[in-house]
Amino acid sequence: MALFTPITVLAAALVIFCSLGLIVLFRGISGTIKETNTIRKETLAILTGDSLPLQKKQNPENFYKKGKGLSFKLALFTIGLVLLIVMMFSTPMYIIMTNRQRETLLESLYARSGVLLEGIVSSAKAYMPMAIRFRGDRGISELTQLPSMSFTLEEANYITIIGSGMDSIHMNHVWASNDPDINLKIDTPELIPGISRLNETLTSLFERISEDINNHTLKEAREIEQNIREMDREIQAIPLSETNMFRIMDIQERINYQETRLARILSEITGDMRSYPEFSKKEINYGMDGKYIFYKPIFYRQRSDNNFFRGFVVLEVSLDIITSKLFQGQMILIETIGAVALAALVIGIIGALMLATLIVRPIRTLVHHIEIIRDTEDKSKLYGMNINISSNDEIAVLGGTINDMTQGLVKAAKAASDLSIGKEIQKKFIPLEVDNQGNKLTSGFKKTQNLNFFGYYEGAKGVSGDYFDYIDLDGRYYAVIKCDVAGTGIPAAFIMIQVATMFINYFKQWKPNDEGMRIEEVVYQINEFIETLAFKGRFAAFTLCLFDSETGLVRFCNAGDNIINFYDASEGKMRAISLPSTPAAGVLPNSMIESSGGYKVQTVQIDRGDILLLYTDGIEEAKRKFRNKAFKEITCTEGPVDTPHETHQCGQADEEMTPDRVKDIINAVMAKGIYTLHKYHNPEDFTHQAVTTEDGGDLQFDFSTCEGHVEDVIMAMVSVEKMFRCYKPANAGEEARVLVDRKVDEFLKNHFLQYRRYCSQKREFPENPAYMYYTHVMEDEQYDDLTILGIKRK
Repeated sequence: MALFTPITVLAAALVIFCSLGLIVLFRGISGTIKETNTIRKETLAILTGDSLPLQKKQNPENFYKKGKGLSFKLALFTIGLVLLIVMMFSTPMYIIMTNRQRETLLESLYARSGVLLEGIVSSAKAYMPMAIRFRGDRGISELTQLPSMSFTLEEANYITIIGSGMDSIHMNHVWASNDPDINLKIDTPELIPGISRLNETLTSLFERISEDINNHTLKEAREIEQNIREMDREIQAIPLSETNMFRIMDIQERINYQETRLARILSEITGDMRSYPEFSKKEINYGMDGKYIFYKPIFYRQRSDNNFFRGFVVLEVSLDIITSKLFQGQMILIETIGAVALAALVIGIIGALMLATLIVRPIRTLVHHIEIIRDTEDKSKLYGMNINISSNDEIAVLGGTINDMTQGLVKAAKAASDLSIGKEIQKKFIPLEVDNQGNKLTSGFKKTQNLNFFGYYEGAKGVSGDYFDYIDLDGRYYAVIKCDVAGTGIPAAFIMIQVATMFINYFKQWKPNDEGMRIEEVVYQINEFIETLAFKGRFAAFTLCLFDSETGLVRFCNAGDNIINFYDASEGKMRAISLPSTPAAGVLPNSMIESSGGYKVQTVQIDRGDILLLYTDGIEEAKRKFRNKAFKEITCTEGPVDTPHETHQCGQADEEMTPDRVKDIINAVMAKGIYTLHKYHNPEDFTHQAVTTEDGGDLQFDFSTCEGHVEDVIMAMVSVEKMFRCYKPANAGEEARVLVDRKVDEFLKNHFLQYRRYCSQKREFPENPAYMYYTHVMEDEQYDDLTILGIKRK
């Protein structure tokens, strides 16, 4: 590597530049220190209205002249200070950002390579058995096209698919490759798919891996395979007749179950891809000229034998592109640091000169600013009114404190208004009832010939991305969505609004035909939009479904959210169904999602009396803090840290509502039973037994008067969650208040056995008549939105 490169030259220039600044700094400091005490005394004199200490009869105009001498010294001090700060921060920033860029590029290469290999392995499992079985008449052309997928990975050199041959048990037969040097690596003059054998160094490595997999990891899979064969023979031995059909169907159902288990085991054995040499996501190894070979085994089942391991997909990548990007990034970083240093220096000098000329004005400015604060009734109008004081003394600290106080008053004045407006805008997209002033309430319902809808939304602080909606398409079909955007604030709300808009627009022209049943199209559209925005850490997990109200058949398509909860009326309990695991919208581009299986539609049958429940994690992950008898926050000490203790881990300071509690609440409502809520490390739980008195302990809810409506279920969920977070210290007074939705209060009044203890003391909430206060009681903060939609089939 050359001794002098653009990077070393720029770095040397920056060091020299900063060193010169340090010399100026130390010269300026000595003069500035001498003036510090004098300036402080003079400023104090102006503040108190006394004469200046050096000349009792000196007027402010003389002070202006004295300030001019400070301007030059302050400028020198600022130059040195700016350069020193640049030098202190630029060096570690250069190292950190370079390392971070390298790690990001390497992690991205590893992730994209894994997705590419996974897609090719999935395709190879489909075509390789055909090629072997039909001896090349089928499957070869499809296999030979797979290596061309390497174009999707710019770092890829080639892809080679190897495995057992047509008439051989060896695992180094080449089936397809776009390696330009493949003819030098095989034992035949030209590549003959399924015949040519790889003779390079990695062959022995692949053979050892394949032997290890077959000998040590596939015992359970072989046992399942043997069971499948025995059941196949059993079916073949049964005479085909009408009386034997149920027996044959039962055996076939068991075969399908075993095949599902086998597929899962083979998927687990496949695991992550491997590399040669060992790939590091933090450092670049140039041992093989910056080249790595990623490989992943191919597993599939054939009923003709009990071996599952069939070969490898090999991907060679080069780090030349990453090295080039690192070099370019380092160049840009050095140039940026130099430009920032120069800009900061110029700005510092100009600022120092300007502020030095204003050093005699801070007292007058302070007084005038405080008068404005005093006389301004609406504090939000103080926005942008700051005091500009740049001296390094107590007056500057006071000026900065007043600025912070001013902006704090502005934020406090705007917070309530912004919060209310933002939440109302968010609610506009959720089907909720409205009051007589047109404001959205917390719940909404819709009754149709075959379905009853009921939804509830209670937002946490600020705006967020939780959302649900349902659209009547033609009286029979209904489009339904439940969405949870990661994070909070304006970005999450923006994504939520766009998802809602795309959902509505897509189903405006919907028709009940084959194309209309392909609801995955709107999922791809939403994913493409969010991924294109490239918000860091922002994605949307949602479930979309098309509900046939006449048949009860529901078509689901999910992005990241793969658990469906519904109350099964025939079994009298909650059930959960897992949809195919898919990435949340906005994480990966559509091309990568399609290569790994894509978004799929799965159907679920909802029978009459069943209730489909779609809710975000706000209800299950609601938190309450642990407290001792003095109601001080504590952590769980029931065992070693991180060991399980009921609903939480030892060492934690809080517990969640948990999915089990939510399901128990729903089951209790539908069974018209009593639900007991036990809180762990609860200062009110004196006896640790379920009680119905007002002395504390477990909380009880009597659902015997519920009628099994979907509204009963959802109001029970949110009402229990509310009391889960509430607590009543003995010294809680009138100032201790909990804001409660009146709809929740009405439900608690009818079903909460300790209602008198916790809810009897109330006050009105003038800002919104839909809410009220419980006094003499406190609550832990609601961390996330409560977003719940229930659909009951009649």
